[in-house]
Amino acid sequence: MIRFRRVTLQPLNAWLVAQPSTCAHGNYQLRVWREVHANFGGLRDELIAYAQEALDDARTRIRKGFEDNLSPFSDPVDDPAAHYPAMLNRITLQGYLGETLAGLAVEHFGAFGETDWQVPAFLFRFHDQEFQHLDLINERILMGEPHDPDAESEKRPGRTGDDALAFRLDGEGKITHILALEAKCLVASNTAIIADAHGKLSAGPRRPSGIRELITLLSDYETTEAQAWVARLIDLYRDGFRTAKRSDGLAYTVGNSPVKPKTRLSWLQADAPHASYTADRPLDAMEFQISELRTLVDKLYRGA
Repeated sequence: MIRFRRVTLQPLNAWLVAQPSTCAHGNYQLRVWREVHANFGGLRDELIAYAQEALDDARTRIRKGFEDNLSPFSDPVDDPAAHYPAMLNRITLQGYLGETLAGLAVEHFGAFGETDWQVPAFLFRFHDQEFQHLDLINERILMGEPHDPDAESEKRPGRTGDDALAFRLDGEGKITHILALEAKCLVASNTAIIADAHGKLSAGPRRPSGIRELITLLSDYETTEAQAWVARLIDLYRDGFRTAKRSDGLAYTVGNSPVKPKTRLSWLQADAPHASYTADRPLDAMEFQISELRTLVDKLYRGA
C-alpha cells in the first residue's frame, strides 16, 4: 500500500507549537515543538486516522493467509488482527507513536528547508516479536483469560533497523534524497537513550537497511503507485545510493519539558550534534514535548 493521509496544518500547528530555534551549526538543525493539549480536540480524528493508516500494512501482513472473500473479518473472534495494536504493551505503542510522529513531521513540517519529503510506507510489519506475542494475546482473550497489556511480562523487544525512511524525488520520479529516521518516545527524558540514538544514526550505512524492507513490503501490492516505488527503490538499492544524498533525522518524543524552559528549551543539544554522532552528514534533530503522552497513546491506539 502507498499511504495517502495528511492532516490539516492549522490544527496541527495549534496542537504542536513550534518553539524558537537559535541553532547555528552548519550541518545540524534542532527543531522543538511543544504540545498544547487543549488544542488536541481540533486534530483528534485526523491524527487517529493518520496513526491507524500507518499500521494498516502490518494488519494486512497479520491477516495474510487467513482471508476469505466470501467471509470477511466481521467478527473479532475470526480476525487475527482484531487486537492489534491496542492489546500490546504501552512501551511498544510509544515506539509506534515515536515512529509515526517522525514521519508526520517530515511530511508536514519538512526537513532541511524542503517540504516535498514522502514516506511511502511505515515498517511496522517487521516487528515479528510482537506478531508472535499477538497470537498469545488472542488465545488468552479467546479462552476468557485475563490480559494486562502493561504488565512487565508483556514487554517485547523493539524492532531493529531503520525506524522510518523519507525520500525526495526529481521531476522524473527518481530518488534524489534519503532521510533515515531514528525515533525515540519516552515518558521522561533519558540522556543515555539520547546518546544511543545518535550513535545508531551515526553508524548507519549510506544505503539504509530499510530500503530492502520497503521493497519487500511494497512488492505485496499491485497498484501502479506501489510498483513505481518498487522500481525506484530497486534502482536506489543497486547503485542509486551512490548519487542520492543521505541525511539523518532524530525524532525525540518525550513526556516532560525542561524544568527551566526559559534557560533550556530542549533536552537535545541546541548548538551542535551530540558527541555520539560522528557521521559527516546533515542531521535534523526534532523534539516533541508531549505533556499528556500517556493520554495520547490511549487515544491513538486504544480507542480511549
